[in-house]
Amino acid sequence: MSSFGYQHSLKLGLTSPCQNVLMVKNPSMRTLSIVFSLGLALPAMASEPSRPVATPADIKKADMKQGPAGVRLGEGIVMKKKNETGQPEAGQKIVRNPQFLYRFYRPESPTAKTVILLHGSGGDETSLVPLASKIWPNAVLLGVRGRVLQEGRTRWYRSITPVKFDQKDVRAEADAFVIFLTKLAEGHNLDLSRATFVGYSNGANLLAATMLLHPDLVKRAVLMRPMPVLDETPVANLSKANVLTVAGSQDKVYAPYAPALSTLLRSNGARVDSRTVATGHLLGDEDVRIVSEWLGTQGPDGAPAVSMQADKPASRALPSPTSD
Repeated sequence: MSSFGYQHSLKLGLTSPCQNVLMVKNPSMRTLSIVFSLGLALPAMASEPSRPVATPADIKKADMKQGPAGVRLGEGIVMKKKNETGQPEAGQKIVRNPQFLYRFYRPESPTAKTVILLHGSGGDETSLVPLASKIWPNAVLLGVRGRVLQEGRTRWYRSITPVKFDQKDVRAEADAFVIFLTKLAEGHNLDLSRATFVGYSNGANLLAATMLLHPDLVKRAVLMRPMPVLDETPVANLSKANVLTVAGSQDKVYAPYAPALSTLLRSNGARVDSRTVATGHLLGDEDVRIVSEWLGTQGPDGAPAVSMQADKPASRALPSPTSD
């Protein structure tokens, strides 16, 4: 997948025209990084056909790092072990970036498909690219980074415990994400109604919350290792939304909450296919298989082409990770 990748940062709520602030070539990743302030419109992005930039293979090689005690933590994802005590973490430090960082990955012969990627805790805009490029080898991939940095880990909203979250922050970040993505789509002529949104863990949770708070944005979503995060959910018309949820049977912290999210989305009209893989919180080849299989049931307009089976367990077991 020879691609042209660009990393940008967008400031929200600005009314002044776009201004280029910094343009830097990054030799290590072979990408063009641009930081600018966003006004009402985005300028067309320059490309460098003579300089191929970060391919998914490059990203995969760079991100398959070793975790604590030499444990490989997942394809393209580097995370610290979560606090599973259910108690607030002492001395939490929160840093909020006023900007969303994002990066496009364009194949040599792209189709009209656009896939928008939301990483898990501790990830970034590159984390899901290796997995997504296996499922959508010819699609344009758009990776976005969450704005919250909590205890050194990138997130989409502030957490209080592993399963309790700052409700105002969830809603505020969902609103900010919608504003960002709407402006980005206008500047790049993206049809969000035909895009597929993919979220993992923390990113899947933000995506599900966004669907409930802004039901007109997402029409097709893949939610991997998700749980509901809104304590009070609005009534939303999700009758045009098609959703795949994938839980891990060995994911002791989050898997018990996945059925509640599927029920919540269905109660608001979404068509939901709920699957389970025989693994923990991390992603693997079985996720690739299940997502690819589900996509085969979707018609060109996103509506199901065949009937879906709910709560279908995966047939091939994956090794259990040491930590999630």
